[in-house]
Amino acid sequence: MPPSVLHQGMTMLVAENPELWPELLRRCLGLEVDEDLQVLQGPETIRQLRASDHIVDGTAVFQRIRDGTLHEAVAGEIQRERDEDKWWTWPLHVAGLRARLRCPVTLVVLTPYQRTARWASRPIDLGRGRMKLHPLVVGPDQIPRSFEPDEARRHPALATLAVMVHGRRAGSKRLIRVTLQAVLDGMNRGEGRSNLLMDLIVASVHAKTLQGIEEEMGIEPGICFTKIGRRKFAEGLERGIEQGIERGIEQGIERGRRDERRQAIALVLDSRGLTLTPAQRRRLDRCSDDVRLTQWLRRAATVERAQQLFARSA
Repeated sequence: MPPSVLHQGMTMLVAENPELWPELLRRCLGLEVDEDLQVLQGPETIRQLRASDHIVDGTAVFQRIRDGTLHEAVAGEIQRERDEDKWWTWPLHVAGLRARLRCPVTLVVLTPYQRTARWASRPIDLGRGRMKLHPLVVGPDQIPRSFEPDEARRHPALATLAVMVHGRRAGSKRLIRVTLQAVLDGMNRGEGRSNLLMDLIVASVHAKTLQGIEEEMGIEPGICFTKIGRRKFAEGLERGIEQGIERGIEQGIERGRRDERRQAIALVLDSRGLTLTPAQRRRLDRCSDDVRLTQWLRRAATVERAQQLFARSA
């Protein structure tokens, strides 16, 4: 699975399965989560004053069953690689979601790469070393490499995530087989989310490996797979589809990064008591040059007046 498609798949997985977040906290990070909580999908956007809404990869709200009060929320981020701008935007996720829901918020970063996990684990200094944001990070070392059949049936989304992260590594055939059977059982019971899980499994595993597992399980190739999954086996069409999806996702990622830089610039200026005029804000919002936005972000930390941000020379 190409990296950008992997990112998109993981984003879809957590968006459609908000109950995955407490399982990540429990099983992957060893944290306690109260049993008397129900998990609901949280808002996709963070409302900000004088700024456009900020999109989060995934959110979940833990609500007490007995009285409906909000106990905690998770601001989830899917991260493929290092991105220094996240030091500015991740605090926005936590503060914005906390202000909107009026409950504690935990930042959880989910990444398929251990190098990224080490980078994302660093605390974010919010001021004088006294205020720090410590992201909780779930990397490949924390994601289980094996499941028993009963576990996979109880937690098919977590098992699917394990296949997405570990499914192309040596020794993963049993993990794939157990997860595939659990998802097939869900499809036979008419569980709608199983279609997405199947698509993600098919897209995460080498075609030859999947074919061998089908033969071992006595499954006729392609019969149990959804429409999107069956495309994986269409030669020629598969390549064109993947390239088209990848281009579309990359364009979306680029737009998202520009939005994050613009919001970070406004936040830095606002934290320093500098306010953009409406005309200056429009100029910032219209800018689509990544290099220029990066330059403006650096200047925002040092300029004495907001108009100096747009000066031709630093």
